[in-house]
Amino acid sequence: MRLLDLLLPPACVGCGRSGSLLCDACRAQLRPPSNPGDSFVAPDAGVVVGDALVAALAAFRYQGPMRRALAALKYTGASRLAPMLADLALPALDRLLSLAGEAVLVPIPIHAERLAARGYNQAALLADQLGRRRRLRVNPALARMRPTTKQHRLNRVARLQNLRGAFVAGGSPPATVILVDDIVTTTATLEACASALRLAGSDAVYGLAVAREV
Repeated sequence: MRLLDLLLPPACVGCGRSGSLLCDACRAQLRPPSNPGDSFVAPDAGVVVGDALVAALAAFRYQGPMRRALAALKYTGASRLAPMLADLALPALDRLLSLAGEAVLVPIPIHAERLAARGYNQAALLADQLGRRRRLRVNPALARMRPTTKQHRLNRVARLQNLRGAFVAGGSPPATVILVDDIVTTTATLEACASALRLAGSDAVYGLAVAREV
């Protein structure tokens, strides 16, 4: 990474300014999913619960510099953003660990066709970096068995139908799991993965996303 930065100095993914992957001005624009002023008035958009999913947290709102950073990680091969994004998501992970206790990180899988085209699974990169920072085990306990229609324009019901049977947990999955993903919208993917893990024997499944689209 350091050699790459010497040969190709980083540019801010938010504004293009040379010198860092995310400059101070763009970091100052990062926002939590919910407005702190809405406490006790509106639901916290950064906290979600499900049926199979105990709870999930998102660190940031999917907008501005964070939106551009995650799009670069996901679609342009900018894998070196993963360590920085993991650092930014650590406070959310720590909050989740205070609820879950001892847990294993499980990245949301992508289908083999998409993995071949992209070259990596961005959720796996994030999980690996988070695991290193908190000395947590990372277990690729889930597999995506079939490609699915892109979810971006689907509502929650359509997303759940699209994902039915898409995920399978192999072997004996960890008892307590924290699923790791880059972006969460309706939580349908987290719920589908949690269902697969619970069916295979996990006792409790939580979720963590770098950002939530609200």
